[in-house]
Amino acid sequence: MAFTNLAVFGGAFFTPILVGRITHDIMWWWTFYLVAIFCALCLPLVVFFCPETAYRRDASLNTDMLATENTAAFNKEGPPLGGAADRPSAGDEERRVGNGSGNGHANAPSPYRKTTFLESLMPFNGRKTDENFFKLLLRPFPLFLHPAFIWASLIQGTLIGWTVFIGVIMAQFFLGYPLWWNEVNTGYAYTGAFIGALLGFLVAGLLADWSAARLTRLNGGIYEPEFRIVLVIPQLVFGCMGLYGFGVTLDGLVQTKFHWVVPVMFFGFEVCGMVIGAVASSLYIVDAYRERYRLPSPAVVRGPS
Repeated sequence: MAFTNLAVFGGAFFTPILVGRITHDIMWWWTFYLVAIFCALCLPLVVFFCPETAYRRDASLNTDMLATENTAAFNKEGPPLGGAADRPSAGDEERRVGNGSGNGHANAPSPYRKTTFLESLMPFNGRKTDENFFKLLLRPFPLFLHPAFIWASLIQGTLIGWTVFIGVIMAQFFLGYPLWWNEVNTGYAYTGAFIGALLGFLVAGLLADWSAARLTRLNGGIYEPEFRIVLVIPQLVFGCMGLYGFGVTLDGLVQTKFHWVVPVMFFGFEVCGMVIGAVASSLYIVDAYRERYRLPSPAVVRGPS
């Protein structure tokens, strides 16, 4: 998850470094021409080397939640969730693969069969769920009212909004008085933001799993998805330090009190906090909520994802 956010935000702050030089040397419209060229080169790579990864997951594999009525009844009357009896035996697995009943249809193709290369190139190779299409289409809208998703949107959106705002005003202050930079130097100023994205990747990558494992041990071996929220602490530190520091030092830059390196450095801290917050909210949502499930007992909720 940390690497995914680095790819998104790190790429967003690495491109301005190049765009400044491109605009200066071969004019601004070549930034769009180069995007079109790279998209054309990537298209065959996407078609031939990015196969479909979605598949029908056998219900018996969802050992961290009550996926079916039979599983719910078994968990109430049988061994505790996660025990040996919850896992299908080798014989059951072979029978399920042999008769193709893993997805609930006796004559359906087995979900365990590996698709061929040609099959992976098909633009459509069957539905991965039996849920109503319009239900899936409209599902994101009710989530906007869910407290957890509102929290995740605010955690990410607030710092992302401030980052965009900083990018808008940077040209005003760096191209004008007192620096009078050109587009090349202004593009180079985004180096601080790119380094901040790398720093956020390192902090989130090092702390995410370590903090969750540490808190799980302190919690008696029971994992809680809320352990992922601990990452908002370094987000608060780096994000607030970057925002307030950038505002103060940018004003001092106009009054020639600070060197231009100082606001660029604080811009990097702000981006670092943004990346950490994106990782924290994404990990929590992924761990706490699954696509389809009935609310299980508290013991199941606290089980490892």
